Amino acid sequence: MYQRISFVIIVSISMLVGILHNILPTLLDEKIIVTKSADIYSTNVNAIDEIFLTFNFQVFIFTCIASFALVLLTSRLTKDVAKFERTNTQLGKYFSPAIREEIEKIDMDLSKKPEKTQMIAVLFTDIIGFTKISEKIEPPEVLDILSRYQKRMTEAIFKNNGTVDKFIGDAVMATFGTPISRGNDAQNALNCARDMQILMREWEKERSKDQKNIIKHRIGIHYGRCVVGNIGGDERMEFTVIGDTVNVASRICDACKENNAEILITDNLKNQLN
Repeated sequence: MYQRISFVIIVSISMLVGILHNILPTLLDEKIIVTKSADIYSTNVNAIDEIFLTFNFQVFIFTCIASFALVLLTSRLTKDVAKFERTNTQLGKYFSPAIREEIEKIDMDLSKKPEKTQMIAVLFTDIIGFTKISEKIEPPEVLDILSRYQKRMTEAIFKNNGTVDKFIGDAVMATFGTPISRGNDAQNALNCARDMQILMREWEKERSKDQKNIIKHRIGIHYGRCVVGNIGGDERMEFTVIGDTVNVASRICDACKENNAEILITDNLKNQLN
């Protein structure tokens, strides 16, 4: 029935009308006898077996109800599967495959509003001199640089069990310990920064061969308490973290410029390292 409840109802009604159209004139005929007696309907050509007639009508009703229930169940299951796939696709944009598997195993409901705070590591990256770089090249190339940069950063984040919180222009914000802790989240954040640097060095070599501008960036990491969960309303909801820890991590990233450093971490993060 193509999983359409309305189609099942229409077909059932149409068949019922067709059956009644054929059988009613016969049943209303004065010559016709409806009986349960086997002797009568076996000897009288105008006799109809009441048990057989009732049984067939019950089979028809049962078939209609079963078809309706089956289509309703299948339709709901299909919608649930589609919803799950959409959710899984959405999770794939933010969480690594390992974290997604854990979320599915423990059946975590990410649609709930945040109810408590937790200790996490927050990492910010920022391309050095991106404004000046973008002024010298065409917009398509700017988008290409951002896309390639974000792809590399996401690869390092997912490799170290992190979560991509958001892309802010040429900056990337990642969290470690959301939505669930993966052990030493501070260490994972620092390992991620190291992997990011390795990927950036490889990218530098590629761009040098193509005689293109070298892309460098800064990284700032902080460890502290944040509110973690969905923020927003029904029209638009975003899984993110809020709190002073985020602001500090952003300032630490900015402070790389003043200290002529590529990576800066806070004492809070340092004290959590292996």
